[in-house]
Amino acid sequence: MLLTIKDLESKINYLESLLEGVSSNILANISYERASPEDLWSKSETDINAIRRTAEEIRDIMLLLKPEKAPSIRRAFKGFIQPINIFIEILRKPSEQVQDASKQALDHLRRAVAESQEFINAAKDVVKNPSESILEILKLKEIYETKEYISKVSVPETVFARLEHFKRGMETLKLRILNLEQVVQELLKQMDKLQEEISRFQQP
Repeated sequence: MLLTIKDLESKINYLESLLEGVSSNILANISYERASPEDLWSKSETDINAIRRTAEEIRDIMLLLKPEKAPSIRRAFKGFIQPINIFIEILRKPSEQVQDASKQALDHLRRAVAESQEFINAAKDVVKNPSESILEILKLKEIYETKEYISKVSVPETVFARLEHFKRGMETLKLRILNLEQVVQELLKQMDKLQEEISRFQQP
């Protein structure tokens, strides 16, 4: 499997775990509806920022692997990320400007979690059915990068010394084989001469 597809799968799993965490730790806790916007944001900021960042990364990989589906990918991404952006905007406004700010923000976050399924399903579909032409290009790219890496890897001195020793041993063995071949050839010549001498004695 291509590294790009593995990366996409990993990011999808990570996004799902983040959304599960937000659902169980924030949305399921009704006390946050009465919390101040500042407190709610401080509790959710890390996860929300991670969700946005991961969703953007997933979108970019999807567009790479399935460019012909760009409109539907962008639409699913927007449907998911827009309520998250509204959630952030509400919480970061001065609290006196928005009544029940935390409750309103959480409603948008619930909508984002609901909308996330369409985006995640679209991403999983790209994993299963990436563009064939893009797939071939990425395969060639990975092969090229692997060869480039191997060619640039420095060999440790101990390994280099062993390789040199092995190389010299092979050269010595090769010389011995050549010498042995010469000895065999000489022996064959001597046997031919001996056969000739025997043939002479056998003649009447």
